[in-house]
Formats: sequence, C-alpha cells, structure tokens
Amino acid sequence: MADSKKFLYPAPPELLSSLSIRHALKYMGPGLIVASVTIGSGELVMASRSGAIFGYTMMWCFLYAGIFKATQVYCALRHYTLSGEHPMVSWGRIPGPPLWFPILLTIPTICVMPIAFSTLPEILGTFIHRLLKMPLEGPSVGAWNHEEFWLNLWATTTLVGCLALALWSSYDWVERVSSIILGALVFAVIISAVIFGPDLVKILQGMLVPQVQNYEPWITENIAYRPLIERSPWLEIALYLGAVGGGTFDYIGYVGVIREKGWGLAGRGSASREKLEEATKNKEDLKRARIWTRAPLLDTGISFFFVILVTLLFATLGALILHPRQLIPDGGEFLTVQENYLTALHPKLALLYRTGVFLAFIGTLYGAFLIYRHTVAECLISIFKNRVPRASSPLWRRWVYSYCFIGGLILVWLPHSIAGNIIDRLTFSTIIGGATTCGLWCFAMLWVDGIRLPKSLRMGFGLRTIVLISGLALTGLGLKTIVTYFG
Repeated sequence: MADSKKFLYPAPPELLSSLSIRHALKYMGPGLIVASVTIGSGELVMASRSGAIFGYTMMWCFLYAGIFKATQVYCALRHYTLSGEHPMVSWGRIPGPPLWFPILLTIPTICVMPIAFSTLPEILGTFIHRLLKMPLEGPSVGAWNHEEFWLNLWATTTLVGCLALALWSSYDWVERVSSIILGALVFAVIISAVIFGPDLVKILQGMLVPQVQNYEPWITENIAYRPLIERSPWLEIALYLGAVGGGTFDYIGYVGVIREKGWGLAGRGSASREKLEEATKNKEDLKRARIWTRAPLLDTGISFFFVILVTLLFATLGALILHPRQLIPDGGEFLTVQENYLTALHPKLALLYRTGVFLAFIGTLYGAFLIYRHTVAECLISIFKNRVPRASSPLWRRWVYSYCFIGGLILVWLPHSIAGNIIDRLTFSTIIGGATTCGLWCFAMLWVDGIRLPKSLRMGFGLRTIVLISGLALTGLGLKTIVTYFG
C-alpha cells in the first residue's frame, strides 16, 4: 500500500528486470492469440496461395507487412502500458470533428467482423466435405443446390462448435491452446521446408525486393482460373497484406487484452499527462515505467516473429510444391492442395496435416470470438465513454458473440450472388480493415505520443522513424489496393 502511494507505476516483476529467454517466453500472451487468429486464413491459405500463384516473388508482402504491423501494435501497447489509456480513447483528442478518428475505425471494424465468421467456417466446411468424399452433385435442398447446402451445413456445424468452446473456456486456456497450435505448425513446416530445399537466393530476392508480377501463362490460359485472371494482382496483394498478423479489427482488441495482464498502468486507470510528468520526475518511477515497456516489446516481438516465420515458410512451400504442379488454393481446394506439403514426404503424413488444419481453424475462430469481444468494447467505450458497460462486463461477451455468430451464419447461408464468394468477402474485409487503416493508426500513434506522454516517456527517434516508415508504406499500399478495387 505504501509503495502504491509513493510511486505511480507498480513494481515490475523480476522476470522483466532480469531478462532471459525463459523469462521472455512467459510474456508471450495476447500476441499468441492474435497469431493463432490469423493462422487459418493467413498462413495456411493466403501465404500458400501466394507461393502457388507467384512463386517466390511476392514474399516481400509478408516480410514487410509483418514488420510494419509489429511496429504498429507495439507502439499502441507501449502507449497503453505507460498511460493506462487505450489508444482509441486517446485518439478522441485528435483535432477536427469530435471523435472523428475513433469513429472512422469503429464503423468499418464492426461492419466487417461477421465476414471472418463466414469465410473461415466455409473454408473448413469445404475441407470436411472433400475429406469425407461426399458427392458434389445431388438433389437440391430448398433454394440451395446439393453441394452448397452441405457446405453451408458443415460451416454452420463448425461455427456452432467454436462458439461453444468460446463460451465455456477461459483466457488462460486460450493462451495454452494458442501456444500448442503455433508451436506445432512452426515445427511441421520447418521440417518440410528444410527437406525440400528451397532456392535461398530466390527467397531473399522475393523477400527484399518489392515487385508486382503478372499472372503466368499457365494461369491465364486455364479457363478454370478465369475468376482469378479477372482480378488484378494488386487485389491479391491486398489479401496477402491482410493475411499477415491480422488487421485493425484484431489489433484494437489485442491492445485491450493487456488490461487483464495489468502491464504498467494498463487496467489501473488512465493517468493524465500532468500526473505522468510529475511521477517521472522520480527516478524510480521512470525506471519502472521503462522496464514495463519490455512486456509489450517481448509479446509483440516474439509473436510477430513466429507470424512472419510461419507465413514465409508456407509461402515457400507453396512456391516449392504447388507452383510447379500448377495447383492453387482456391474454390473447393482452399485447404486440400496444401496436403501435398507433407504427403510428398510420406502418404501417411496426410493425417498429421488434416489434424493440424482442424486445430488451426478451430483455434482461429475460437480466438476471434475473444479478440473481437475486446475490439467492440474498446471501440464503443472510446465513443460513448461511461454510457456503455466497462470492458470487463459480461454483457460484451453476450452481445459480441451473438453478433458475430448470427452475422456469420447469415453470410454463410446467403447466396454467393448476394454475399460474394469466399475470396470476394476476404478481399473486401482486407480492403476496409487492412493496410490503409493500419497505416493511419501509425500516424495517429505518432501524434498521440507527442501530445499525451511527457518527453521522458515518448518514443525515441529510432522508434518514431520506424513508425513513420510503417505508416507511409501501409497507407500507400492500402490506397493503391483501394483505388484498384473501386476503380
């Protein structure tokens, strides 16, 4: 009690004060959930799709987007840890119409959420249908043809199962499951990639040299790929940029999760700039504040390292195995063609891949329910303040889970002529909540860092430079994809 009266910042745990690899791994918390949330559509599908279509040439999308997004997330987590105020609340002070920036992020974020809860169950539902070798043709059921009805039924079953898990599980259990999923995937794809021996020179060129390649003749001359041919390569880039580590709608909730961790002032109430300035005049308080920033740095750094690593490995396997065989994860083959990654080593490894797919997609949907609960809560609290329940209120769980579940089901059962196919919906969601809003987020963090924090706690020159570069790159790439999409 005496310590809390004397110092603003709580004493950091010994784990942060004396860092080691073992200690660092204990701070892989909220970031692992976000990593697992993106595995289903990100690494397994989109990274593989990139390698299958373009070989090694689009790997720069995953490397740079991963680095830029890690920077974006870290500076937000750092701000929350130091000020006790979620960035969405801080951004309400940006000059202009009242709350314009939080509203700019909130409306598209909440609108596109159900898309994830329709596309992911549909992808897994299609995989289940193919796995069980059920007929693709048969009598129609109501307004749906035979295949569409069964795919929708499998998708509904998947969504119901993941909702049940989300309702009857705890945050700690989510972390453990996320750790297992991420670790197993990294181990499996590393072994496969090493055995097949990729061209390291081409990988380095693809990662470091940004280029936009047109579709190869084997694609443009194949009528089966006509929907792909009609899409600009820039729309594929939009998918890839959104695939790495998620988007704005993931990160708003991700930042809110650390309230439960109690890092620094997060979850302890907002401290005014004047209070922060007064506190940091005390050398011990300043020391504590700086030590606390290690927690979000470790969580973000380690988690995004694994995100980038796994994404690049799946892109590499797509280039190594799918590209030469002219196989693209698309339509009814979003997950089946990737089975070649392991069956090329031994046919019996198909079971390992199939098990991994189920774990990855269940973990993705499971984690999405948790993250999006925090996302909606933080968005609406930033706008309506005390007129809505606190972020910890169980009401958010009930409302958000219902919204995502019902919205997902509606999109699943709507005809594709109305809702669009899986790629159409994923493209729209990444255009709306992808690179552009991530870039604007970086600029907003630069502004709020200078206004909200005292000089002793602000980002250093190096970090500010990286945040600025990230903002420029993500905004520029995002605007290009928006112009292409709506042009």
